[in-house]
Amino acid sequence: MAKLPTDINMDILSRLSVKCLLRFKCVSKSFCSLIDSQEFIKIHLKRSIETNSNLSLILSGTPASILPSSCYWNGKIFSASLDSLILGVELDHPFKNCKGETLMIDSCNGLIALQNDENDIALWNPATKEHVMLPEFWSDLKDNVYVVCDGFGYDAVNDDYKVVRLIQFGTESVEYTEVDVYSLRTNSSRRIRVDFPYYSPRPWNGTFADGHVHWLVTNNPEDDIANLIVAFDLKSEEFHEVPLPHLENRNEVLVMFVDEDIDIWELFWYDLQNQRAAADQVTIHGVPQGLGWLLDWEAWLVFGKSGGYDGH
Repeated sequence: MAKLPTDINMDILSRLSVKCLLRFKCVSKSFCSLIDSQEFIKIHLKRSIETNSNLSLILSGTPASILPSSCYWNGKIFSASLDSLILGVELDHPFKNCKGETLMIDSCNGLIALQNDENDIALWNPATKEHVMLPEFWSDLKDNVYVVCDGFGYDAVNDDYKVVRLIQFGTESVEYTEVDVYSLRTNSSRRIRVDFPYYSPRPWNGTFADGHVHWLVTNNPEDDIANLIVAFDLKSEEFHEVPLPHLENRNEVLVMFVDEDIDIWELFWYDLQNQRAAADQVTIHGVPQGLGWLLDWEAWLVFGKSGGYDGH
């Protein structure tokens, strides 16, 4: 029987879920090689994004100041298909058997950056159950660390996933700021001293969007409320301030972090076209109350044998 051309095989396989791809890798060496190729990985992710398929909601207890410790779930992480959001399934993540809590720093293209109480960081693919532990590039930090804010995202220009650690040094106040940038592709990091006239009131992690990691900050060291957004460009490794829409009261930007009486996060469906939220709260069975979440695609991505990103 004649073999199908490679591009047709790629097109067919790119329509499958990660779970199915894991099985198809066992069909033949050629299928295994094709599925693990960087070309196929990008095609599969692109199709998932374009068709809004293979979407999951990843949920965990959120160690934030507004949540009581009973909402931390003892490091448990759950997944629920976005198609239904009916049942949550507990996931076996890299820090599941470690003592203490597990924090989700951020997610990107199916990868999740996790951090435990021991300050270990792992990049984890829940779909393939693979992970890579990051080298402790922060181990030489001095004692006068004032605040640390982490971030994670994808540098599309260099085809590289990066973990960013924003570090502000000082004793009673911030004296200077440095940034650690870890590259998954090279499995290496470097530290940069930056001109950063901003202050982070708390060790909040950043949010990745459009090639940048975004942090909430203030330009007044006495403020407890962050009312500005700064973005770190993962390609140029430079900061810039993000213009905000007109706000009547700039002190109410972070309402959810101001009200200490909040004890759970509530989840609702929201119609972007009609700009209305559903009346009923979404209930995901099998998941405890008090949660934080990340929305991401299941993705096929291969970690290198040396611990880095298996890119070409």
